[in-house]
Amino acid sequence: MSPVFTINFRREVYQRELARSRARVIGLGVWLTYFGVIAVIFGLYGLNCAVVANRTKIVERQAAAMKARSAAQVDWSKKAAQMALVERGVADPRLWRQRLERISMVLPPDTRLTSIDFNPGGASGASDWNRLVLSGVVKSPPDQDRMRSVAALVSKLQRDSLLAAHYHSIRLASTRVSDPTGNSADFVIECRP
Repeated sequence: MSPVFTINFRREVYQRELARSRARVIGLGVWLTYFGVIAVIFGLYGLNCAVVANRTKIVERQAAAMKARSAAQVDWSKKAAQMALVERGVADPRLWRQRLERISMVLPPDTRLTSIDFNPGGASGASDWNRLVLSGVVKSPPDQDRMRSVAALVSKLQRDSLLAAHYHSIRLASTRVSDPTGNSADFVIECRP
């Protein structure tokens, strides 16, 4: 006769050992995660401290270099001519809006400005301070000469009362045919006070 079933008396002990091992592994994982996160945080604090210490050394060196310079080397006094240029620059933005609006009204519909340069050479002299250079392209009708359109634009600018009040010399600096087969020409107009 064969037994129908057998009783394993060690199964309950095995399950307890398995649960205890599982709990130990989970506890060990939690502690390793905790200490790993702490190590990463302290590592980041250490890196931040090193960066701040390095930046502090650089700033201290710059401050020492600035202290080493004598106060006599820096000239803070400005001459009357330079102060006049600064005052003119402060008052000029109100006038620039009027000038640019007037230029946009004077331009014919077939003319497009590609750049507007104020004081392009960066001159600080009183004569070149207010210099304006207009660059653009003019398209003329097929039956009309391209250079005639550019000349008509220059004469319109010269006849304008607001522009003539600020610029005594409005002249065509250069012109060239940009498209030999088309009807357009590039121009550069220089306005000097």
